[in-house]
Amino acid sequence: MTTPPKRKLPPSETMGKALATLLETGTDGKDLLGEVIRRGAEHVLQKSLEGEVTDFLGRERYERSEYSPRGYRNGYRTRTLKTTGGRLTIEEPRVRDTEEPFESRLLARIDRIDERLEEMAVEMYVRGLSTRDIEKTLTDESGRPLLSRSSISRLSEQLYAEYEAFAKRDL
Repeated sequence: MTTPPKRKLPPSETMGKALATLLETGTDGKDLLGEVIRRGAEHVLQKSLEGEVTDFLGRERYERSEYSPRGYRNGYRTRTLKTTGGRLTIEEPRVRDTEEPFESRLLARIDRIDERLEEMAVEMYVRGLSTRDIEKTLTDESGRPLLSRSSISRLSEQLYAEYEAFAKRDL
């Protein structure tokens, strides 16, 4: 009798087990609720990304298709997302040998959150906050800035260029 081959766990299962362990054991003096929310968001996002790949390919993990395959899963790429709630770390699925490239609609929407952070930074700058004040204001739960000082400076330079173009326009 042959034993079936060992299959790797998808990242969502690994994240789910880590979340369950966190709920059972707690944290070492950290904010338990904040940690549960962050890990829960990562877990839900990971499950959704894996579901998108399943829908895109038309089959589950390790499932074979009797028709010509649309492509193959090709591992994962670690990605950190900056959100208004802090940084989320996920494993972005990769797909190969497809007619069209796989683009996650979910990640495209989350990237717009980063654009909202930039809009907030511009509004803060317009209202008189300095680059350093904006950097201190837009931080995650561990105190790391969500936008770097250089990106805030770049945004303020763009805003100033738009102001100059507006002021020089022909009336």
